[in-house]
Amino acid sequence: MSVLSITGLNKQIGNHRILKNIEFDVKEQEIVGFLGPNGSGKSTTIKCICGLYHMTSGKILINGADVTTKRKEALSALGASIESPSLYPQLTGRDHLKLMGRWRKVSRERVKEMEEYTGLGVHLDKLTNGYSMGMKMRLMLAMTLLAKPKLIILDEPTNGLDPQAVFELREQMEAIRREGSSILFSSHQLGEVEKLADRVVILDQGEKVYDGIIPTHLMRGLEYHLQVSDVQRAIEQLSGEVGKEIRVLEKGDGWIALTIESKEQFNQMISSLQSNQISVYDIIKCEANLEDFYKTIYERSGSNDKE
Repeated sequence: MSVLSITGLNKQIGNHRILKNIEFDVKEQEIVGFLGPNGSGKSTTIKCICGLYHMTSGKILINGADVTTKRKEALSALGASIESPSLYPQLTGRDHLKLMGRWRKVSRERVKEMEEYTGLGVHLDKLTNGYSMGMKMRLMLAMTLLAKPKLIILDEPTNGLDPQAVFELREQMEAIRREGSSILFSSHQLGEVEKLADRVVILDQGEKVYDGIIPTHLMRGLEYHLQVSDVQRAIEQLSGEVGKEIRVLEKGDGWIALTIESKEQFNQMISSLQSNQISVYDIIKCEANLEDFYKTIYERSGSNDKE
C-alpha cells in the first residue's frame, strides 16, 4: 500500500505553471529522496502535500485520505519538518515537546519517550535560541515523530549539520523506517541521498523527469577505465562472452570506460581478455555516483534547452 499517492498534481499562479502533472507515490516503510535544482517545484510539491498550498488540480492521498476532502484525517498521518528548524527562542526544548504533544493529543508517556529520544539531556531545559543546528534538528525530529505518523517529510534535513550530526540523522532515519514509517526527504547533498534512499524522484522546471531506483552500478560504484592492447576486440569479447551486465560507456585511444554489476564479473572480464591475448595495461576504478546520474537525467530531459 502507498502511504503517499500523488496523481495529476498541477499548481498554477496566473499564467505561470509551477507544477505540471506531477505523479509519484511513497510505499510503506520506504525512504524516497526528492531531488531537483532551485525552482524545480520541490518545495511547492511538499507544501501541497502538507496542505499549506492549494493545488490547481490533482489528488494527494496520505494513508488513503484525501488532503483536500479529508484534510484532518490525512494530516493526522503526517509529520513534517520543512525548511529550516523553526523554534520559539523563548521556550526550552522540553516546552516545545509538551506544546506539540498537547496539539497532537498524545499521552504524557509518549512526550517523555520523545524527550529521551532527543538525546539532549540537560539541554532540554535550556532555551532553544542557544541550540546548535544539530540540537535543533534532533528536537524537530522528535516533535515530528510524536504522533507516530505514517508519513514523514523532511525538507533539507542535513542543512547546516556537521558530519557527526549527519551520521546520527542517517541512523535515526533508518530507525524510523524500522518502526513502520515512510520518509520523503529533499536534499542537495547527493551523497546522503545515495546512502539513504531506496528510490529517487527528480523534478525539473515543475515536471517529473525521473522516478525510480538509483542504478546498481552507481550504488556500488563499479565503473572502470581499462587501457587495452586492442579496443575493438576487447569490446567484442566483453559483449559476446561476459554478458549483458557489462556495459561499454565509451571508448578512446586505447581506453574503454565500462560498468559492471559485481566483483565476480570484474574477475571474469579480466580472465576473458587475457585468455584471448588482449593485454590489459592499466585499470582505473572510478567512483560513479548519484551526481553523475543527476546530470545525465537533466541532459536527457533537455533542461538546458528549456527557457
